[in-house]
Amino acid sequence: MFTDESPNKPSLQHTVSRAQPVINSLSLILGPIADSNEHSDNPAMSLLHNQTISRDIMCRLRLATSGSGTDDLCRWLYDTFQSNIADLQLVVISYIPTLAGVYLSRCNSSKETFSGFEAVFLALYSHEMVIRGAEACIIRIPNNIRIPGASESGKANSKGKATAAEPDSIEAIVSPALEPCNTVRATKRGLIVSIAFDLYYNDISLMPVCSKIEFCEFCIIWAGQDELAGAERLDEEEYNVQEEEEENAEEKEEDVDKKKEHKQKNDRCNQVPLPWELFQSVLRILGHCLLGPTNSKELKEKALKAAKCLHARALRDFHSKAMLASRSLVRLGDNDMIEEPVPELQPSEITADLSELEALRASIFSR
Repeated sequence: MFTDESPNKPSLQHTVSRAQPVINSLSLILGPIADSNEHSDNPAMSLLHNQTISRDIMCRLRLATSGSGTDDLCRWLYDTFQSNIADLQLVVISYIPTLAGVYLSRCNSSKETFSGFEAVFLALYSHEMVIRGAEACIIRIPNNIRIPGASESGKANSKGKATAAEPDSIEAIVSPALEPCNTVRATKRGLIVSIAFDLYYNDISLMPVCSKIEFCEFCIIWAGQDELAGAERLDEEEYNVQEEEEENAEEKEEDVDKKKEHKQKNDRCNQVPLPWELFQSVLRILGHCLLGPTNSKELKEKALKAAKCLHARALRDFHSKAMLASRSLVRLGDNDMIEEPVPELQPSEITADLSELEALRASIFSR
């Protein structure tokens, strides 16, 4: 009994001794760290669940000056993940929602470079590439999909020839094989961020609730719903101030309406691009937040709102796979409480994507 435990003690002590200097270096950026974290048996895990420090880091990542090549916090996240200390890597992974949320939003509305953010994402991407090797991420799902009339039409067209038996399972590619990448190009941005989300999803059961809520809030922003509502509220406030003046009231009202219309158009143009590889990674995480084991009512409500916003975005973009997947997630999360019916999809251009969508659903329930 003692011989089984003793070999683990030096390893744990060695891990703590390696992690403590890295955590201490964070105090140079944030200020003194609480004594409770310093005297913990596992300082890295204490740091992961320290809400005060988490809020401070999230706020700093949202600053207008964050994400540059000289950002000390981005440098700390990069160096910490490269340290290969598993518990500290979880700390970095917990901030992926904030990193991705700020980065994607700014890249879409600014021409500036954010090399600090990109260095962290490239480190995450390289880590996953090494783990996967040169293989794509493939899962097998039962072949229980049957399209009505498909087998009959196949027999009719075979002209008496024997048809091949359908396989018992279908292979679906969840993520393609990864190639080396040293820079973040606009065409690869969605894939690189989606790989970071895959890392987050792999350890999602260990992630703090505040990190998952942060993710859901950014999903609402990416869908373009939050800015639109905020713009409408802002315009209403401006209109109320202007309404106090009686002179030229009609003229000012027309100006406010034009401004509102212009703002809404800009919001739609500036919404964050969501290619399918990014969209499906987002839905997997939302699926866990919405359907996974949690005692947080706030998390479930945020996840449901995010799923509905992403479904509205998919309808607006008329993206068949995203429409079907997000609609299924909304129905699973709010089967009996949907205030507005989710529009039915036409069967055209969807049958070819059923195996991939079934793989997405299987992936959601695998965690």
